Amino acid sequence: MKTKFFLRSLFIAILALGICASADAQLKGILNKAKKAVKNNTETTTTTIPSQTETIKSKTLPSGPSVPKIMSLNPNEYSSAAYFEELLWGMRKTSSSQAKSLADQLSNRAKFDNDMIAKMKSGSEEKDYDALDKFQNELSCWESFYGTMKQIVNLISGAYVHKDESGRYYTDDCPRFVVGMTKYEVPASQEGVKGKATFTRRQGKAFFCEPNLDPFFANSDQLETAKLDLNMMSNFAILIEGYPIEWCRTSNQGVMAEDFDICYVKIKAYVNALNESINGNSVENIEFKPMPKGGKLNASLKAKALAVEKAKDSEIMDCIITSDIWDVKKNAAGIPVRRVVYGYIIYKADHGKMATKVAWAEEYQGGNYGPLHSFGVGTGSFYVK
Repeated sequence: MKTKFFLRSLFIAILALGICASADAQLKGILNKAKKAVKNNTETTTTTIPSQTETIKSKTLPSGPSVPKIMSLNPNEYSSAAYFEELLWGMRKTSSSQAKSLADQLSNRAKFDNDMIAKMKSGSEEKDYDALDKFQNELSCWESFYGTMKQIVNLISGAYVHKDESGRYYTDDCPRFVVGMTKYEVPASQEGVKGKATFTRRQGKAFFCEPNLDPFFANSDQLETAKLDLNMMSNFAILIEGYPIEWCRTSNQGVMAEDFDICYVKIKAYVNALNESINGNSVENIEFKPMPKGGKLNASLKAKALAVEKAKDSEIMDCIITSDIWDVKKNAAGIPVRRVVYGYIIYKADHGKMATKVAWAEEYQGGNYGPLHSFGVGTGSFYVK
């Protein structure tokens, strides 16, 4: 009896083990299938990555020619007062070969920017908004540079530009130009102007002149500044000649926009007249005028005025008061503020004596006036006999 029970229990145990083994085998089979599926999926995913990478690389936009740097103006920056002055002085000291190289760089990059923008807008190139913004910002940067350049040209060239019947631009017969112009504060890294001057072309002859266009002899400081400005404007001519202003030419069918044509004519007129003025600068251009005559106040004020001027500059030789009466300046309530007299200081120049218009004043102190002092210097200077 015990033997039968033992055999039966053993049979049941063996049967249970068999079932467990079968179940374990089935579980292992399921796990193996799952691992195989994962492996297959992983291999499939891995094989698709290289083809996707190649597709992306094939659509990468070309980098194009190098982006030129014009002074401190970068493609994402625009002109300012500081940049105006930096461009003014930078181009004064830039060589013609450097200007030519810059013109070529601008030309190549502008053509590329303009072409890429056109392709993206037409759909012939896949649109990349970041790249599109970059190309448009660069063109805006170049436009800002040329706008600042035109601003400088207009400030130092008083030439009026006309168009004849054939459409050719030309300047008037008596333009007025200046050298040594600054508009804002000169950067610390640049030198200040040493001498300012005016020059013109009249009746076929170019010469340095006073603001009233009387010829005069330019001194060494004025000539040095004139040569810097001649170099600057020559560089501007190179930049306009070498740069295809595509964003200005769209409506002109390949012809440069009118305002750039006018700017170029002003530049060439300036360069030609200044070059002739420098080469023709001679003592023969000096016009000696009579010494100014003293007014009724000259006798009583001359000694005081001369003492004031010599305290500032010991080289002053003489002064002349040309006023007959005081010019009393009053405030809005009619109360005197000061009284002013006018005249000239006389000083030694390179080729004789020069006279410069000046003013002196006495401040009102309630019932009387204070001591005489300098009140201003005029623009009229000339050689005297």
